[in-house]
Formats: sequence, structure tokens, C-alpha cells
Amino acid sequence: MELTGLVLAAIGGADLVRAGAPHRVRAAGVTVVLIAIALAGAAIGADPVSSLLLALVPAAAALGWLVTMRADHSPLGFLPVVFLGALALGAFAWSPATIDATARWGGRGAVPVALVLLAFGGALFLLESSNRVVRTALRTEDVPADGDEAPGRRRLFGPRPDAEAVSSRDVHTLRGGRLIGPLERLVLGGLLLAGAYPVVAALIAAKGIVRFPEISRDRDRGTQAEYFLVGSMVSWALALATTALVWLGSASLG
Repeated sequence: MELTGLVLAAIGGADLVRAGAPHRVRAAGVTVVLIAIALAGAAIGADPVSSLLLALVPAAAALGWLVTMRADHSPLGFLPVVFLGALALGAFAWSPATIDATARWGGRGAVPVALVLLAFGGALFLLESSNRVVRTALRTEDVPADGDEAPGRRRLFGPRPDAEAVSSRDVHTLRGGRLIGPLERLVLGGLLLAGAYPVVAALIAAKGIVRFPEISRDRDRGTQAEYFLVGSMVSWALALATTALVWLGSASLG
């Protein structure tokens, strides 16, 4: 469980730095994040081998994610997401031995550090990293209509697409979602963990109502409805999957 939390924290923290830090300090910021996660993993390992695995696996997973899940286009599509899901589940089922540590949580007594790491890593992943997954889903479904130019795809180490074209497309379809999406996923995750299912249903319904005028104006091509459905479903699925991991972690610890 600790390994899963560290992997999600390394990926989520690195993506936050990559998205928000100035270009000249971006590499240094990502390096600091990965070193901090590696030190945390080494500190909670119960033996040298476990400490080494807990330090290196999250850093390696984050580096692989950074190479493949780019801001412009994911050259491997959803394969990095599939690999991450398999790694998270595998690390959840089997994790290197760790020290038995707890943290204080208000008046509720001691909380296992494993659960804290899992919740923290999941929350970080639901921010910018999940935005990248949603953008990949939207661009995967972005096929040209009659008279439109097909969107360019880039190879893993190929040239980047025209920056102005990418920026224009992002402003039109994705800028608002970069803030709304993370907040929505965090709120959904918190409500699900609290068992407030009627509030979750109301929140989802309210989002549909708010976006209905925009969707109804796009009757000719229907692209707004498709973008809304694809983006929302992927975003909700990520929130559900991450929340399920935290819930399973809590249940396994009793």
C-alpha cells in the first residue's frame, strides 16, 4: 500500500511541478520532488532491500510517466494509464516490508502512515496528472469532421506540434477544465469516502444542468456534447478508481 501511495505521489507531484513551474526551473523542481519521494520511501522501508525498492520504483514510474504523458499529446495513448493501473494494483497487493508507523489525526487517534501516503498520493494524482489523462481521452476522440484538418500526432521522440495551434485548441476546449476538473475530482472523492452518495448524484446532475445551454447550442455537429461526456466520464472514473484504492486500503487496515 505504501508503494502505491508513493508512486501516485511521485507522478502527481512531478506533474504539478511540470505544469506550474517556469521552464528554466522545471527540471530542477521535478528532481527535487522525486528525491523527496525517494527519501520518504527509503525512510519507511523495514530493511535495505525494501528501502531500495520503495525509493527507486516510484521515481522510475514517475520518469516513465513524464516521458510518455506529455502536455501536447501522449504518444502511446492510454498505455501509460494502463501500466500505472497495473502497477498500482500490483503494489497494493504486494508491497515491500515497511516500518509500523502511525500519524496523529486530530482527536481520532493514530492513523497508519500507509493510509496517509495512499490518500496523499491519490489526491496529488487527481490534480494535474488526471487532467493529462482527460486531455489524452479528448484528443483520442478528436477526429476531423468534413472540411477539417486532421490533428497531428507526434512520435515518442518526434518534433512537438505547432505551439500556437495547441494553445488555441486548449483555450477553446480545456482551459476551464484544468481548474474545475481537479476540484471536482477531489470533492467527489471526499464525498464518496464520507458516504454522501446523494450529494454525489446531485453534484453530477448539477454539472449537466450547467453545461446544458452550451451543449444545446451545438446542434449541428454535437461535438460539445461528446467532449462533455468523454471528459466527464473519464474524470469521474479516475476519481472513483482512486477513491476505491483509498477505501480498500482503509478496509484492509481495519
